[in-house]
Order: sequence, then C-alpha cells, then structure tokens
Amino acid sequence: MKKISIIVPCYNSEKYIEECFASLRKQTLGLGKLQVIFVNDASTDNTLEYLQKYAANYPQSVEVINLEKNHRQGGARNRGLARAVGEYVLFVDSDDWLDDTMCEKVYAKAAEYDVDILQFPFVHVYGEGNIHKDECSRYGFLDAASAEIRKGMLLGTLFTFGSQNKLYRRTLLEQWEAAFPEGVVYEEPYFVYPLLFEARRFYSMEEGLYFYRRTGQSVTNQHMNEKNTLYDHPYVQLELLKKLTSHKNYIQEYYSEIEFHFLHSYYLETLYFAGVGGKFLGIDYFRNMQKLVLDLFPAYEENPYLKLERFVKLRKVMLSVKEDFTQEQLDMFCEQTVRIIDGEG
Repeated sequence: MKKISIIVPCYNSEKYIEECFASLRKQTLGLGKLQVIFVNDASTDNTLEYLQKYAANYPQSVEVINLEKNHRQGGARNRGLARAVGEYVLFVDSDDWLDDTMCEKVYAKAAEYDVDILQFPFVHVYGEGNIHKDECSRYGFLDAASAEIRKGMLLGTLFTFGSQNKLYRRTLLEQWEAAFPEGVVYEEPYFVYPLLFEARRFYSMEEGLYFYRRTGQSVTNQHMNEKNTLYDHPYVQLELLKKLTSHKNYIQEYYSEIEFHFLHSYYLETLYFAGVGGKFLGIDYFRNMQKLVLDLFPAYEENPYLKLERFVKLRKVMLSVKEDFTQEQLDMFCEQTVRIIDGEG
C-alpha cells in the first residue's frame, strides 16, 4: 500500500508546477511510497503537457486526471480523492512546494501516534527572504477523548479549518464521505469541520515543512478576487450548518460550539473578507444575513464563549446584528471589522 496519496489540483499551473513536482519527486520517504494524483482542472495553458510527462516518467507513482470543465479547487480535489489509495491523504496546491523531508516526517508522526488527522504549519512565502511560519496554541498529541480537546477543535483554538495544512487517514475520509463543495471558493471548512467531530486522535506538528506561496497570481487568490465570490463564503457556511444539524447528536452535545462557529464564520468572516478585500457586500444580502442569524440562533447573546474575554472581538462585531445600516454605513462597518479583528480598533 502507498503510504501517502498526494492530491494536487492544477489550473494554469505551468509557471510553478515544475518546482512543485520536483519537491515531491525528492521526498526522502521515497517516491515509490507515494501516490501523486495531479488533477488538471481544465487548464488553458501547457499544464497538462507537464503532468503527462511526469506520469510517463514515473508511472508507478504519478497519475493524471484531466477535467474538460473547470470544477475549481474543491471539485478537483474530490476527483483526486476518488482515486486515492494511500494510508493517508495530503493536499498540495500546484504553486506550493514541500521540504524534502516532509512526507517522511509527517508519516512517521502519524504512524507513531496512530492519528486520524495531523496538522502542520504553513511557511508563508511572500517573496525572497520574506517568510512567516504559522503558530499554534498547542503542539504534540491531542486525544479527543478529552472534552476539552474536542471543544478546542470545534472552536478553532487548537486546529484551523483549512484543508491543505493537514494529513488525513484515508479510511476516516471514506467512512464519513468527506467531500468539498464544488464550483465555489472558501470551500475548505465544509470538508474539514465535520471531521473534527469524528476523528479521535490528532497531532499538531511545530516544524514548518510546507511552503505556501503567497502571491496574487495563485489560483486561490484569482478565484477569490472574481466578482461575487464573496457570497460563496456565507453560502458554504450555511450549507455546513445544514450538514451539522442533520446529526442530532452533534447539536445535543456541541450546540454552543456549533453556534459560536457559525456566528464567527458565517457572519464575522463575511464582513471581514468584504472589508479586507474591498469587496462589495450588498445591503439587502447583509440584511438577510442578519435575519438568518436571529432566526437560527435567537439567543446567541447567551452563548458562553461569546462572553469570554478572549473572544471580545467577535462580541464587538456581533453588536451589528441588530443595527439598521445604510449601504454606506455597511461599507464603513466592513472596514471597521477589519480594524477590530486586526487589533486596530
């Protein structure tokens, strides 16, 4: 059996794909122990030619899925997941690259602690000599048999809700039919968050081995900058809530955590993304958001986490749920939300 299936969605990736694949080919775990699945997401450049060359040169380890229609990152990852056979699954973006030892080290930790999900920090690369490594509140093995650990996962204080900074046990993904929403951006939490209810053994690594290229040219940034993609974010979060509430045991045991997550992700993050990206959030759409929050969680102000000092920023933003804004006032509040979250107001 392959140790790790690495799924790489590719859209017009010819500029960086050679560097990405070189980092996979040089993995000290051994390319023979990896299943590299490239998903060409209807590229219009020469990406497919590069991928076909890799598959021809390394047929035992590399395969290519060619999509005639663009499915965005989530859809492309789903197609790769359907072909994964490795013990663990890893997602890599086509403009990123890995330290040569990454697969060996993350697999060793996953095997040593028999984990379902392992998280590792991104090393954000903004340019030559300009890098920043993510930090986490706790490192090492995390046992979700502890209520504190499980709730910390659901609140986002121990793990993030991003999909690429994690290694997943493949059978966990299959058992819970994990999948990304397709045709949208901001898709990752829909895939990750439900798994945090069911995974039992976690590990948080401190060493930065995944290099995340921060450039406006990345596929993720290009898609997020398209007109109206801001509305994908609240849409995905609402679909996620529907998925969670279909599990009555989740609601019964973790109501406060689910409510808190929805307030933060659906409401606060939408305002923040509008403000930080200068994207238009229409007043009618926003008023529907306000109404939805009040309809779904009429007693949200009593949420125990919302009262904690560590979450005062969310509490400040949530005061706007009952405000009657004009479009101009809403635009200004989106900018104010950025200042609140970034600690400037």
